[in-house]
Amino acid sequence: MGNINLIPNDYRQDLGLKRLVRHFIIACILVFAGIALAKVLISYLTWRENTQITQLEQLVKLYQETKNKTEEFRQQKQITEQQLAALSALRGSDRVLHLLQAIEKAHTESVWFDSLHFMRLGHKNTPENASITDNAQISTEPNTLTISEPVEVKSNVEIVGHALSHSVLAEFMRNLGEATSVADLQLIDTSTRNYTAMQVIDFNLALKINNTTAKVQP
Repeated sequence: MGNINLIPNDYRQDLGLKRLVRHFIIACILVFAGIALAKVLISYLTWRENTQITQLEQLVKLYQETKNKTEEFRQQKQITEQQLAALSALRGSDRVLHLLQAIEKAHTESVWFDSLHFMRLGHKNTPENASITDNAQISTEPNTLTISEPVEVKSNVEIVGHALSHSVLAEFMRNLGEATSVADLQLIDTSTRNYTAMQVIDFNLALKINNTTAKVQP
C-alpha cells in the first residue's frame, strides 16, 4: 500500500516560503550587525591612530624646539666666547672660556638655557681715592655683551634653563661638576611645568669658576 501525502502542496509551499523569509531576515540581521561592529572597530582604530599621530607630532615639535634652542645656545656661546676672548686678552684671564667649554661638553639636547649670569666688577677711571663697584649680568643673547671699559669678572656664575627630566638635569650637573674649571656647583631651585604635551623642569644653578691654567681648546 503506497504512502498517501495528506499535506496540501499550497500549505507546504507556504511553510517553505516562511522558512526562506525567516532565514533571510536572520541573515540580514547578521550582516547589519557585522557592518555595525566593523564601523565601531574602524572608528576606534581611526581615533587611536589620530591620537598617536597627534602625540607624535607634539613630540616632534618639542624635539625640534629643543634642537633649535640647542643650536641657538651654541651660536650664542660662540658669539659670547669671541667677545670674552677679546676681553680675556685685555685681562689676561681665560677662566670664562674654560667655563663655557665645560658647559658645552656637559650639555645635551635635552637641556637648554635661558641665560648665564656672571657677577662682575666694573672699574671706571675716577679721581684718586674714589672707586665705583657694581654687580652686572651678562646675557647669553647675541650681541648683548658690550665692552665700554675694562671689566673684571668674578667667579660667581648663575645658570637659568630647562631640562626634560630630573634625571637629565642630574646627569648634566654631574658632567659639569667634573670639569676642572667648575667649583661649588649647587642647585638653587627647580620647578615643574607643562610644556606642549610634556612636562619640563625649570632649574637655577650656581657655581664658581676655578682659576685654572689649562690650555683653552679652540
